Amino acid sequence: MTDVEIGKLCFKEYAAKKPVSIKPTGEFVTAKEIVQTPSLGAASMYALSEDLQIKLTVERNRLEPDYKLGIIGVGMVTKDEVTEHVQAKTEFGLDVVRAEMTYLNELLPALAEKPPLEPIIPEVKPEPKPVDWTWIPDKYWADWWKYFRNCALFCENTTDAVTIYAANYRKKYVHPAFSKRGFCMYKFEGTNDTRTNIAPIAKSGRVVYISGIGHGSPTCYTGHLNAPIWCKCSYDIAEVRGKIIHLLSCQTAKELGPDMVAKGAKAYAGYFENFTFVYDQPGTPVNEMELFWRCDSSFDIMMALGNTVEKAHNTTIAAYNAAIAAVPGTAAATWLTWDRNYFRSPVIDAKYGNKNAKIWPWILLPMHPFAEVPAMP
Repeated sequence: MTDVEIGKLCFKEYAAKKPVSIKPTGEFVTAKEIVQTPSLGAASMYALSEDLQIKLTVERNRLEPDYKLGIIGVGMVTKDEVTEHVQAKTEFGLDVVRAEMTYLNELLPALAEKPPLEPIIPEVKPEPKPVDWTWIPDKYWADWWKYFRNCALFCENTTDAVTIYAANYRKKYVHPAFSKRGFCMYKFEGTNDTRTNIAPIAKSGRVVYISGIGHGSPTCYTGHLNAPIWCKCSYDIAEVRGKIIHLLSCQTAKELGPDMVAKGAKAYAGYFENFTFVYDQPGTPVNEMELFWRCDSSFDIMMALGNTVEKAHNTTIAAYNAAIAAVPGTAAATWLTWDRNYFRSPVIDAKYGNKNAKIWPWILLPMHPFAEVPAMP
């Protein structure tokens, strides 16, 4: 597929043909025309009438190659179904219009700007022995380390047709980052991704980080067969107290995340609206779907490296910005923008906890070195 350079961005051939604006008379305007006549893109997309916004959205969707949208918490939606929802002005259809208009408002000025670079995430290296722990001889450190390790808990829904793609990516890139850093690992997936298995482990004081992919709602995060794992006001505070939590799921930042923080979690990161991604059709030359997982997983990996929540949040946003600029004009760029805009953490609002919170692979507070550690699953 031939790339087309327009302004400072490099478009896929089909994306270059998609309109990026529309005149009050109903004539479509392309990115190339905007670059040649900047005044054509001077007005906000939100200044357009609803009918023109819908007309522009439908045309952009028509020129997109066949695709499906994956909505975590809802399911898969085909390209034709997207158009039907837009034309029928359903709740989802109006979200599609809003997502397109928001993206186009950012795309037009970006045509004249140098695209952002993908953030550099340092190589994950094992955490060395703390310098002030000289009372443990180096030759014994490898044997003693396990008694001082903190743990990360992962709950990955691998039995769902929508979430499995993200789960597989996280297992390949996120889990090894924590393991290599030195955290002990609790991993629940498949039929084991249930509250019965997860809740007792979550209560351990050794668990300092919880993350996962699953369906969600404003009040609940679910696992295997959509069964609740955590629901607002329906869990033991020990499951979240003192922990940093990041859930890749729909809408849990509305109520569940703040509830976890109110019950003692150090910080929560997640999404305020439905997390939506472009599902790659067979034969797609560029793996656009992976861009979504890479962006979200930036938060986990930065936390594994010992950064603050604020640093992890900023790196995640930078990853989204770079991904959006890498696929200008596409449906993927629209929905990457949507997900980025609804990512929430303490950087956005203090109700999500402490933006300066961190995690370490070792125990910082004084405690008996042989304190009980839950059995590994």
